[in-house]
Amino acid sequence: MIIGLTGTMGAGKGEVASYLKEKGFEHHTYSEIIIEETEKRGLDATRENLQKVGNLLREEHGDEGILSRKILEKIKTDKAVADGVRNSAEIRELRKAKDFYLIGVDAPQKLRFNRLKKRGRAGDPDSFEEFKRLDDKENLGRKGQEISKCLKMADFMIINDGSLTELRKKVDNLLKNITC
Repeated sequence: MIIGLTGTMGAGKGEVASYLKEKGFEHHTYSEIIIEETEKRGLDATRENLQKVGNLLREEHGDEGILSRKILEKIKTDKAVADGVRNSAEIRELRKAKDFYLIGVDAPQKLRFNRLKKRGRAGDPDSFEEFKRLDDKENLGRKGQEISKCLKMADFMIINDGSLTELRKKVDNLLKNITC
C-alpha cells in the first residue's frame, strides 16, 4: 500500500507521516528529492528555491510526474508514504502504482499559521499576512503548486483541527477504511 499525503501548509501532513512511520510505513518526501537536486545545483534549500528546482526538474525531463517516479523507485517495502504531493501530475503518476491512496490534510488557516509559528522552521512566514500570501499562492496552482486541485483529488480528507491524539485517531479510522 502506498499512501500519498497532500495538504495545505501547516495542516499536519508531517504529523500524519510521522504516525504512519511509527506504524511501519517507509517514508519518503518530495522535499528530500528536491533538496538533493537543489544542493547539487549549489543552491540553498529555501522554500522559493525548492519550488523553482521542482519546476525545473519537470521542465528538464519534459515530465510532470518525474518526482513521483523518483519516489516510487525508492520504495523498498509493501507499505510506504509519499509525503508532500503538491502537483496533480504527480498524483496521476502515483495512481499507476498498486494500492495507492491519496489523503488530503487541511485545517483552518489561522490555526495553521499558529502551528507554523510554534514549529519555527527556517523559511516559514513571520506574519499572518505573509503566511496568507504564500498559502493563497500555493493553493491557487501557481508555479507548479496545485494544493487545492490536489485536495480535490484526495480519496480521503482529514480535517486536523484538534489535538495530536485526535489526529492519530482519524488516521487509525482511515486506515481501517482502506484495509477493509
